[in-house]
Amino acid sequence: MRKLNYVHMFVFLSAVTVITLGLYYIAADWLDQRYFRFLIWNLFLGWIPFVFSSLTYGLGRLKWKGAAWIAVPSAMMWLLFFPNSSYIVTDLLHLTSRSSRYFSGNGAAFHYWYDLMVVLMFVWAGLLIGFLSMYQIQEIVYDRLGRAASWIFVLGGTALGSYGVLLGRVYRLNSWDALTNRELLIRLMHESVSRPSLAFCMFFGTFLLTIYLTLYYLLNARGSGPDQRSLQTNDKKG
Repeated sequence: MRKLNYVHMFVFLSAVTVITLGLYYIAADWLDQRYFRFLIWNLFLGWIPFVFSSLTYGLGRLKWKGAAWIAVPSAMMWLLFFPNSSYIVTDLLHLTSRSSRYFSGNGAAFHYWYDLMVVLMFVWAGLLIGFLSMYQIQEIVYDRLGRAASWIFVLGGTALGSYGVLLGRVYRLNSWDALTNRELLIRLMHESVSRPSLAFCMFFGTFLLTIYLTLYYLLNARGSGPDQRSLQTNDKKG
């Protein structure tokens, strides 16, 4: 599993976030509407998993034995907020709910394409932030418990992440309700036991896992072309 420079990752994700916000404000000023301003708050919530994964990663690298006692609660907080990063995918719903504003007898209006690109940028930024945070935690599990345990973690994380999105989108539950309103959480979990909910979690979980596997492969792929071999040969000679 390739080790990443998470300082560089933070800078990269920050740049993607700035570009995303810039596109929103440009489109909002151009079209004179702020309907999608709630995406800013959702993206902020999407950053929280990366904060906790970075804290967990840093604690996991410390030789101090007591760090593990802090790293475990930090990892649990990561899991609690991880669904926020992929929840933004479901905000595509708002494009459908506003379809009457976009479509007429002449087809789609131009502002539909502006709104679509803005929403997709927020979705892309949220997914990148969430999956790089998962990669951080997987790296720790990989180093401590091995490859098999790290992939069990990924499967469990994507499954619980999809369930968290279900509770948030369908049952309107917030992440912090798990800490402040446990009775509501338990009641909604009972209500969510149904075939449609299971189907949603299976489809959304497969979606998340596929994207994560794609990201993982791109990060860990090894080049084998002539340039790569020549570089390796030069390194050996040097």
